[in-house]
Amino acid sequence: MAGLLFLLPRLASSAPFLALPLSIAGLFSAAPLLAVRISGRRLHAFLALAVALLLISVIDSSDSAIGFLILFGLWALLAGEVLTRRKSVIAASVAGLVILSAEALLAGFAEGTAPIEATLRSPQVQASFDQWAAQAELEPAEAKAAIERVRAGIVALYPALSVISAITIVALNAVALGRLVQRSQAPDFPRGELLALRWPLGLVVAFVASGALLLVPGTQQTGWNGLVVTLFLFLLQGLSVLTFALTRLFSSELMRAMFVVTSLLGPWAILLSLLGLFDQWFDFRRRLAGAETPAAS
Repeated sequence: MAGLLFLLPRLASSAPFLALPLSIAGLFSAAPLLAVRISGRRLHAFLALAVALLLISVIDSSDSAIGFLILFGLWALLAGEVLTRRKSVIAASVAGLVILSAEALLAGFAEGTAPIEATLRSPQVQASFDQWAAQAELEPAEAKAAIERVRAGIVALYPALSVISAITIVALNAVALGRLVQRSQAPDFPRGELLALRWPLGLVVAFVASGALLLVPGTQQTGWNGLVVTLFLFLLQGLSVLTFALTRLFSSELMRAMFVVTSLLGPWAILLSLLGLFDQWFDFRRRLAGAETPAAS
């Protein structure tokens, strides 16, 4: 299953109308490995990984199998060990996040910014930039300058974007794993753990320190990268608070999912990041739970 999920995005070229769902499905490739580790021994997880690598090598190529090992296999094995020992989806996800983020940063330092710059100057991306400039009704010279500023900003934030990509992959697999644990009603795992996601106060310190670096000459790029990463982590905490509230308002999972997806569009994502940040002080979930107690009594 892990190997098949990893290969699904390859079908996007033959089915363009399914490109988005196929790409998203591929991001869940670690979830089957984690599920095997919950229900089996360490050997079972290694066997599942070996079968996935063999399947990818036969259907696609050995290079793709190595990519799967680096992108999903290594952190899934480590997260699986933490999962079985700590009985915590959040602890396992943090362990996986550390490994995958380190891999992304090491790859970025080794390759430099050449790959992202080549991508930003590819015909497909250039066509998107040109379409945006046409919709904004910019003059040619003004459009060219604006596009170059956007390119420079993306290149400057490349480390943060790499870490955010790692966080997104791990978070999606954590959601799938959390659903699996909830449906299996495993007694050793806390129920609704992801609805109680709350980062340590050290993340607030990192956020403030990143903002302070913007005032120091020569460290602005580091500060912006730090702000982007910490705000994205607070976005996850804000989503946890929002989902906690939605579970008390709607019994329909589809309705809750629609609200969560809608909240990620436009400026709402920034508001969710601020919600997660202020939750460090106000603990909105405790207040919501406390407000329900008198009504129930």
